[in-house]
Amino acid sequence: MPFVECLHTKVTEYVKKRISSGEYRVGSKIPTEEELSKELRVSRPTVSKALETLVRDGFLKRIRGKGSFVTKPKLVHESTGFITSYRAESEKKGLTLRTEVVRFEVIKAPEDAAAALRLSAAEKVIRLVRLRWLEGHNSGAPVVYTVLYVPFKRFPGMTELDFTYTSFYEALAERGMPVYHSSKKLEVIPADPAVTSMLKSAPFEPVVFITTVSVTDDGMPIEYSESFYPASSSGFLIEIDRAQTAEVSASGCAGLPDKK
Repeated sequence: MPFVECLHTKVTEYVKKRISSGEYRVGSKIPTEEELSKELRVSRPTVSKALETLVRDGFLKRIRGKGSFVTKPKLVHESTGFITSYRAESEKKGLTLRTEVVRFEVIKAPEDAAAALRLSAAEKVIRLVRLRWLEGHNSGAPVVYTVLYVPFKRFPGMTELDFTYTSFYEALAERGMPVYHSSKKLEVIPADPAVTSMLKSAPFEPVVFITTVSVTDDGMPIEYSESFYPASSSGFLIEIDRAQTAEVSASGCAGLPDKK
């Protein structure tokens, strides 16, 4: 890892550690760039870059002429980086998930769903609409609103399950149809008033809109979903691998002095 990049990472972790410990409380002003530069014995541009990263990730906000203040960090969703159920992701983080099934029905496939699932317009799909909450996050408002479409002919017994507590991906795996590959498209869009109402978000707050198409190991689509996340409180993990990964050495990355 380049030395400058290493220092940037160390400053970022230094500040995050003090936020998580409560030394830098939510709403409080952190030391200035100049103060952090002297305390950590690094250049001011390095500190500035680290603080920009923390602002981008939702840990800080900058107010011109006043400084940098601690904010409540965004909830980072990992479903954009791994094939995993939302329930499994929540349990991994030690979070309590609550789900409300808003609608669960068999309908004629809408145009977008039919195209994604390779169905004719006359074919039936199961539509499952859910709201999800995570205790202690987003001030008690839902963290995601999802509309899921599944070909009825592929999973007719789905309508007999209670998806208040059941994971869709786990239900597929138990029936010999585990998801083999998922393709996701992410964009930030203005929120439809109906979605804003469901998410209990501010009237003009945009949403992160993610469409997902998942296939089983036979290459056939099993899922098309549309998920809406409040943009102000949501972050996303994106994992990317190179075909041939060169070894990266962290040697020469000196640690920063800890606060005494």
